[in-house]
Order: sequence, then structure tokens, then C-alpha cells
Amino acid sequence: MSDFSYDTDGDGFVDTVESDTDGDGFTDTLAYDTDGDSYVDVVEADTDGDGYTDTVVDDSNADGQADTAAADTDGDGYADTAAVDLGSGPFQA
Repeated sequence: MSDFSYDTDGDGFVDTVESDTDGDGFTDTLAYDTDGDSYVDVVEADTDGDGYTDTVVDDSNADGQADTAAADTDGDGYADTAAVDLGSGPFQA
């Protein structure tokens, strides 16, 4: 397993973390802080180990809660399930 951390904006806080959890040389989890507030805004994951992202969670308005989540459950490269927070309550699928 290997992890890499980057401070891309030079503020002393990690902005991006890459993890290869199964040791195959491909990133399995990528988490990054896109707005510099020291909180993760986007997480991408390769849950089946094929080298491609199949799950994405995004906090697009930086409120600390996921606004969009999508997953490719059958490995065809297209999201099979998705949920969106429209701002009026819980996720809408």
C-alpha cells in the first residue's frame, strides 16, 4: 500500500491524498480539497480494482455535506446509480 499527500496551494495543509490500497500501482482512492478550506470536497474511488474510478462523491458548495454521489456498479464506465442534493432536503435519487 502506498499513499501520497500533496500541499498544492502551499498553505501547510494537505490538499490531495492518493492511496493505492491493493498495491497494484494504480490509485484506488483520491481525495482532494478544491477550495483550500482544509476539508475534502471530492472523493474518487476505484472500488473494484480495475484501475478506473467507479465512485465519485462531491461537495460542490463547500457546506461539508455531499451534494452529488455517483457509482458505476457494473464496470461499463457509466454511472448506474446517482444521488443529488437539490438543497431542499435529503438526497434525491
